[in-house]
Amino acid sequence: MLGIDTNILLRIFLTDLSEGDHTPDQFALVRAAVVGSREPFFVNHVVVVETIWVLRQKLKYSKEVIAGVMTRLLHMSNVMVQDAATVEASLSSFIAFPGDFSDHLIGEINKRNGCRTTLTFDRAASKSPNFSELQR
Repeated sequence: MLGIDTNILLRIFLTDLSEGDHTPDQFALVRAAVVGSREPFFVNHVVVVETIWVLRQKLKYSKEVIAGVMTRLLHMSNVMVQDAATVEASLSSFIAFPGDFSDHLIGEINKRNGCRTTLTFDRAASKSPNFSELQR
């Protein structure tokens, strides 16, 4: 199994990156090495969070488009996403409630590790049932 970094994962799904240091050759290399490969690949939580951040903040993709991209990732036959069920639940929460994907992943990881809530000062994240806003 090989790990995939964010800059590789983005090139799996995007045919053209409007920003960044890349060449057209990189897209072909990624397609040949990953998409057409029989070897399994691993995507960890950090790479998922970074990828969604780029799609949302840099490329201004909607939550719905991001959900489609991440759903494709979760169902790729040769890609294993770290704790895919947690990522999928976090994605659902991200679509339904305000806040960044990283907040929803934090809340979901904590919930799955026995936390009844996650304390936060983040008002957007506190709208999710996995969080409680700490107030005076």
